[in-house]
Amino acid sequence: MKSLASIGEAAKALGVSITTLRRWEASGRLVPEHT
Repeated sequence: MKSLASIGEAAKALGVSITTLRRWEASGRLVPEHT
């Protein structure tokens, strides 16, 4: 089973802000798995 991370945990792990992750998602640079 895959371990899922919250957006905050993912942002911290990547060293970026939550806003940046959301911007990446909107531009198609990042494809999150919604549950």
